[in-house]
Amino acid sequence: MKITKYYACNKDYNSSSRMILEKADSSFLLANAQIVDFPIVYCNEAFCKISGYNRAEVMQKSCRCAFMFGELTDKETIARVDRVLEQQQHDQFEILLYKKNSQ
Repeated sequence: MKITKYYACNKDYNSSSRMILEKADSSFLLANAQIVDFPIVYCNEAFCKISGYNRAEVMQKSCRCAFMFGELTDKETIARVDRVLEQQQHDQFEILLYKKNSQ
């Protein structure tokens, strides 16, 4: 599975935003940037379908998605994810993540 866009940002999120995003034609996760290691607090159904993980398996894991890294996931991009999150910056990039069945 190739994630073509990975966004890191520090913006407000509310239930009306969730309804709009849920209708969007994309898969996504949301994380709490006010808690250490930025735990995932929501993932939409499209993310579950494309990744092979169910919500219970994803919730409260770090939004770094280390559980989806694989052999070919670029180490420099992983470091970039960590840096962007720790410095609370906005960025966009591509990263190779693996489905639950390691594909």
